[in-house]
Amino acid sequence: MIRNYFKIAWRNLLRYRLNSTLTITGLALGLACGLLIILHVKEELSYDKGFTKADRIFRITTENIGEKSRIWAATSPIIGVEMKQQIPAIQTLARFHRHYPDRVFSYAPSGGELRQFEEKRGFYADSTVVEVFDLAFAKGDPQTALKQVDAIVLTEATAKKYFGDDEPLGKVIQDNLDKRPLTVTGVISDFSFPTHLQFDYLISMSTYYSFADKGSLENRSWSGFYNYVLLNRNASLSEVEARIPAFMVKFYEVAGETRKDILTTRKTHLQPITDIHLRSKLEKEMGPNSDILYVYVFAVAALFILLVASVNFINMATAQAFNRMKEVGVRKVLGARKGQLVKQFLGESFLLTLTAAVLALLLFRLAIPFYNTLTAKNLQFGQLFNPANVVIMLLLAGLISLVAGLYPAWFISSFEPVTSLKGKKSTVSSVTLVRKGLIVFQFAVSVFMIFSTIVVYRQMQFFQNKKLGFDQEQVVAVKLYGQEMHEKVSTIQNELRQNSAITDVALISVLPGDRFSTDMLTPLAKADDASQMRFMWADEHMLPVLKIGLKTGSNFGRQTGSAHFPYILNEAAVKALKLQSPIGQKMVSLGDTGEIVGVVNDFHFASLHSAVEPLVIVQHPGQANYFLLKIKGDKLPETVQFAQATLARLSPKSLFSYTFLDEKLARLYDSEQRVGHVLTVFAVFAIFISCLGLFGLSAYAAQLRIKEVGIRKVLGATVSGVVLLLSKDFLRLVIIATLLASPLAWWAMSRWLEGFAYSIAMEWWMLVLTAGLAVSVAVLTISFQSIKAALMNPVKSLRSE
Repeated sequence: MIRNYFKIAWRNLLRYRLNSTLTITGLALGLACGLLIILHVKEELSYDKGFTKADRIFRITTENIGEKSRIWAATSPIIGVEMKQQIPAIQTLARFHRHYPDRVFSYAPSGGELRQFEEKRGFYADSTVVEVFDLAFAKGDPQTALKQVDAIVLTEATAKKYFGDDEPLGKVIQDNLDKRPLTVTGVISDFSFPTHLQFDYLISMSTYYSFADKGSLENRSWSGFYNYVLLNRNASLSEVEARIPAFMVKFYEVAGETRKDILTTRKTHLQPITDIHLRSKLEKEMGPNSDILYVYVFAVAALFILLVASVNFINMATAQAFNRMKEVGVRKVLGARKGQLVKQFLGESFLLTLTAAVLALLLFRLAIPFYNTLTAKNLQFGQLFNPANVVIMLLLAGLISLVAGLYPAWFISSFEPVTSLKGKKSTVSSVTLVRKGLIVFQFAVSVFMIFSTIVVYRQMQFFQNKKLGFDQEQVVAVKLYGQEMHEKVSTIQNELRQNSAITDVALISVLPGDRFSTDMLTPLAKADDASQMRFMWADEHMLPVLKIGLKTGSNFGRQTGSAHFPYILNEAAVKALKLQSPIGQKMVSLGDTGEIVGVVNDFHFASLHSAVEPLVIVQHPGQANYFLLKIKGDKLPETVQFAQATLARLSPKSLFSYTFLDEKLARLYDSEQRVGHVLTVFAVFAIFISCLGLFGLSAYAAQLRIKEVGIRKVLGATVSGVVLLLSKDFLRLVIIATLLASPLAWWAMSRWLEGFAYSIAMEWWMLVLTAGLAVSVAVLTISFQSIKAALMNPVKSLRSE
């Protein structure tokens, strides 16, 4: 019996080629898209869950409560140390401290060429990080690798970069900035799972303690260390958190703060390590994190695509059912029971789904490189075939087969034998109403995704085109590396200015788009008005290079050798300090007293996700980390080469590293850009799959009314009139879908835009454009079959059975 069912299913699949092709193609596209998104979402949700003790690892974060509250991912060097001493439930403490600023490491093999690389992802680390995070070592002793002074542990990729296939253990890497030799004591295996701990090397914490200032190491307010605690197996997080307020009072009272101030202005939290990647956007994060919102967006997109594909399957199956009425009638007359017919048609549904699944795997393999480029992921085809994913695929195929095939199977098996044998195809039936509802659903999903894509695209355009308050075009930032380059700063500036394409050269500590450090700025005359500000250090050329406008006062003058550094504030800083006449006022910050010489207009030195914060610019080029080169004309490549040659001549031991400021700022919106691109692709697929179904249904509708079309043509109907007749019902459904989906899409995208400090205003024309696109695509899809039917010879139409 099963063999017979399979034969019938296969013959029907071949007999109705158009229907089968449209169904399988739509389902395969839906499954391929679904698999891509499911793997993507699964990877996002798996961050840091590969650590064997993940459920017991927490990061200590602190919150400063005030007019502008801040929650810090990095905390005091000793907060974790004292917390472990006072709270017995904490088993182990593990700390990281960023190896700042960016470094240049070099290795000189005997008789070989110097290997020198820029390193941006390194940390000092306690030896306990090996135990807490179960770091796997490919080489070296995990117990001792991070204990001795001047010890460095490399990742496998970093070790390969410096040593190739040579043995790395015992080799010495030179830190060119600190002039410190570092001995390789271990090589860490690459993580087999995604994690927020992204580093290329770790240096023993004892190395940092060997030279660091004791005052900073005991500073209770310096957010310089990432403190992770491992709780005992039987410890309760709620019990640990209940003891934190008392610990906080004891911890900060030593610094002279009162109990009342501590409890009202400070909080400490234990953040689960598994929450960091998707639910953490704190001050001074270890690296950029994602957002749980985008996981929801991708999950909903996957669900929508699969539902659209399933709906397409149902519509095509129910339309095709009328062509098999006589077959069902004959089977029933010969004694087939309804249950047997349901099994037969469910089997056919499974065969179609299985065929589509095989095609989906092929499409998935072909699409992976493109998808990885689009999302900055590293999905692999082999990931599909681990046990968990195989189960997911089988369940997905089975569920779709059941959901998509159950209604058509029930509908077909319900035909009355007499009606079936007569082969009457009614245009009015209960299934017609269901089919129309499913078409509305398909296009409602498509309209939702089209509108979302338009809004995301417009928001990205807004980011790219919004005036930031400074000139980012034709500005090249060159990194200052090494003592030699710092000692020759003035000489290098003067040499660079000799190039006629370089209009000016400035010095700056941090680039717009990077994280600016924070500290307190206090008016000397009114200490109660102190406020926390962002700080940057620069020279007198910075404002002209970036064309930042002065609101009042003046730019920095040439440095006179004074021990006190002048300040320039932005408008937000003046407002925060409640200064009526800021110019000339004395301010205190970082233990130094300086004078405000100017106020600049607010400019966006951070991303447009947040509002402009108070900013202090200090004239102190000795703190600079970058040259800013303002270049005119269209000679960017030649000018960059000139800058590289100049630095190589004046500072031959330094590494040349540069970035274009506008490109750097554009990268601030990478995650939104990626979401926009993915939404665009899946919106196209959603409407394409919907149109496949619409194409098949319009073909069926035209076939059903072929005699009517013939009669109308004989009586003088025009081609355009016939096309309108066959199309109007489908177009009505698309318009209904647009009207139903538009309010939901508007609401959803309004909520998304609320996450930005600066966003576009959604306008009526976006809905009109969405509706126009949906209707236009539907018209093109339907018109092919409608025109074909309208152009058919009436004689042939009237002969058809």
